[in-house]
Amino acid sequence: MKPHKIVLFFLALFALMFACWYFFPAEGVDVGGVKLRFPSYEKALEDLRNGDSAVDVDSVLLAVQKSYEMVREQGDTLAFYKEYITSNPNRIHLPGDDYTFFDSFFEGLDTAASSGQLARIVHYGDSQLEMDRISSMLRQMLQDRFGGSGPGMVPILKPMSSVSVSQNTTGSLTRYSLVSDTLSRWSSTHRYGPLTRYAVLSGEARFNFRRAENRYAQERVKSINRIGVLFGHSGPGLKMSLKCDTLSLMTASVDSAVNGVSVVSWDLPKSVKQGSLTLSGTAEIYGIMLDGGPGVTVDNVAMRGCSGTILSGIDSTSLRAAYENTDTRLIILQFGGNAMPGIGSRKAISIYMNKLEKQFEYFKGVAPWAKLLFVGPADMSKSVNGSLVTWPLLPDLNDSLKVHCLNNGIAYWDTFNMMGGVGSMKEWVNHSPQLAGPDYIHFTTKGAAEVGSALAKSLLLYDDFRRLRATLSEQAVRDYLRSE
Repeated sequence: MKPHKIVLFFLALFALMFACWYFFPAEGVDVGGVKLRFPSYEKALEDLRNGDSAVDVDSVLLAVQKSYEMVREQGDTLAFYKEYITSNPNRIHLPGDDYTFFDSFFEGLDTAASSGQLARIVHYGDSQLEMDRISSMLRQMLQDRFGGSGPGMVPILKPMSSVSVSQNTTGSLTRYSLVSDTLSRWSSTHRYGPLTRYAVLSGEARFNFRRAENRYAQERVKSINRIGVLFGHSGPGLKMSLKCDTLSLMTASVDSAVNGVSVVSWDLPKSVKQGSLTLSGTAEIYGIMLDGGPGVTVDNVAMRGCSGTILSGIDSTSLRAAYENTDTRLIILQFGGNAMPGIGSRKAISIYMNKLEKQFEYFKGVAPWAKLLFVGPADMSKSVNGSLVTWPLLPDLNDSLKVHCLNNGIAYWDTFNMMGGVGSMKEWVNHSPQLAGPDYIHFTTKGAAEVGSALAKSLLLYDDFRRLRATLSEQAVRDYLRSE
């Protein structure tokens, strides 16, 4: 084809496209029950004009990082903390801006570390937490400061794989789960335990584990030297035996029946790479603790499809006993994303808040000594007229969650705004390396690490302030924070 004909062909093609752009109805055309739409030239021009208004992920993450850093040359230390607890957008928001809110929690971690004990944090959430995402970074950074290691407590029957530990189980076990799935049953006793799932042992079973060696595993999670079994409602003669790669066989027997909740544990002289735990008898197995102490650990509890409103369905007596037996000091609830598709009005947000407030009261009842922290939902994108936009009521949901949490004495961390707010999820997906997946809902492992790191830093700054205040007059600190 001659060059001038090629030029004419492309000009005709552009003219046809422009005509379709100009004349095609903006609302689309129904054809056989399917709505067809054509890209709008107004929208294309708008995108060009507003190209600079897109969220710059690198700038957002740099600003988040800098917001946690104190530059001593630019002002005094107290000024930094005053700004942080009152106006830093990336802080954990505290009820009444009470900067002492987490003091008892951190003091408990200090006590555990100095006395050879292990304090626990339970991190509940939806599918954003699967594979131990977000929790793994929080665990690593807290253990760097307070001690501890290992992946924490895991179900004896793992519902999905994890970057932090490899495990498999064989034997006579029946699975029960608070969140229904094809492999689990509902429990008439509701004794699901702190991991929202448990297994009934009726005979013999073997639990095999191997420390994580993949590139996503954090360093401290690879060290396991304290192994325990959280169980209850066992028959007499329950036997347990532990065999690890470099250690002799260790056994334990529970001669009498246990009607409540109990723990059997072994402290190992050194870290192990792999091992197997054999159980025989009858019992409810709530979790296997793969830890290293003393210090702190974080248990990851991912509940796919859950919006956080059914946790009160766990039997409160057995859950309280489990928290007491495992020295649980902080409960983190990370929900909201799964509620979003069902929220079409502000009234629906109000209904969701009422359901969550019942969960808040429930946890205050089963663990009155523990602190509660709610982590809000991430940005989520959906297609509206062919364009990816933030779910329309997500900013309202995020604001309502913050207000209701603080009014109920619960700390709140704002994932949505930490990401960059409206439109940020689309840019996290487009970022290189990719920080969120093609569903425009879930983080990648790298994106989850960014979120987990920011959450940990925002929490640890309150410990930094606690340690500083210990060297100063508390009255002087209060007077300074109240000053203009």
